[in-house]
Amino acid sequence: MTMIKSLLPSGCYDLLPPHARQESEVSYNLLSVFESFGYEQVSPPLLEYSDSLLSGRGNSLSSQIFRVIDPTANRVMGIRPDITLQIARIAVTRMNHSPRPLRLCYNGLILRMQGEQLKSDRQLHQAGIELIGAATAEADAEIILIAAEALKKVGIKKISIDLNLPSIVSSLLAAEKFEEAELQILLNAIAHKDISVIKNISFSYRDTLIGLLQNSGAAEQVLGNIERLELPDRARRQCADLRQVVEILRRHNNPDWNITIDATENRGAAYHSGISFSIFVDGVACEVGCGGRYKIDGENSKHDLEATGFTLYVETLLDILPQAERAKRILISVGISDVSASELRDKGFTTVYALTEYGNCTMEAKRLGCGYLYKDNEIIELNETKEEK
Repeated sequence: MTMIKSLLPSGCYDLLPPHARQESEVSYNLLSVFESFGYEQVSPPLLEYSDSLLSGRGNSLSSQIFRVIDPTANRVMGIRPDITLQIARIAVTRMNHSPRPLRLCYNGLILRMQGEQLKSDRQLHQAGIELIGAATAEADAEIILIAAEALKKVGIKKISIDLNLPSIVSSLLAAEKFEEAELQILLNAIAHKDISVIKNISFSYRDTLIGLLQNSGAAEQVLGNIERLELPDRARRQCADLRQVVEILRRHNNPDWNITIDATENRGAAYHSGISFSIFVDGVACEVGCGGRYKIDGENSKHDLEATGFTLYVETLLDILPQAERAKRILISVGISDVSASELRDKGFTTVYALTEYGNCTMEAKRLGCGYLYKDNEIIELNETKEEK
């Protein structure tokens, strides 16, 4: 067979041994933590009809969807750019009658049209949870605590939890009537924390907004500063919820957590409508995970509209974790008994059968990446200086 060499699309990648195995192990460990907290796994499809992916708040990710035509139905399909919105769909359709709060978890690949400035990958591996039907600070704190526990399970203990209130900006601007161009200038200035531009725009809570932008850092100090600002009722309620989340996290008294607040930051999904957060690890420029509160449109029950969750990026975790090591590989002869081969596997060896055409020798074992050779009913440990026999 003739193999045609080709480059992968930008932002896509192959995972080779032993990293592919490590990815599976990390995913398994994350899911085991999620399930231990009562979150049941679901697995939505990679492809959906685009109108389904774009329904409700999914429209915020419209520019990230790869589209293809379904030749059987002659409809436009989209490759999912995010799994959270699929979980929301499942919650209000297939699991509409399941008791609330509904706790679901997931693990899978997504594909986006464009990477981010600090994360150029377009092929991403998400693992996360969604808590649907709960609208309290306790629910927000629960998902953050589970995210921290999941990271600890895979070997990451020291983390920075950056809490945000991205919807507080809309609370401050709710009563304003801006021209579209002026609003875009203001929103762009907020995104870049460009206070000089904001000072030149007149609106009621301008000083409050500037105060929010100027306050970021240690959670308790920032909260105290924010609470002294002039805030509309809705924004004050959001701050009260944020304080409660911080208090719940602090009760766990974990010295490995650095808890900060940057109220107006919005690194996560555009559909977040309440408290959101990003998790960082020292030495990594981008976040290892993010999450927050959002609303699911289309339900009659107000309680069902509220949800919160998080996503961890598995490929980012693989870059942080120690390099994966291969299992103990041992080269064995084709003629070895099934009992002997099974006993070797029970001892933790990965058995690799030596094909007759290549022989069963030290050189062949090393060529195949085996650190051991089974010969004459004996396990022989190999090293670089061992001579060929």
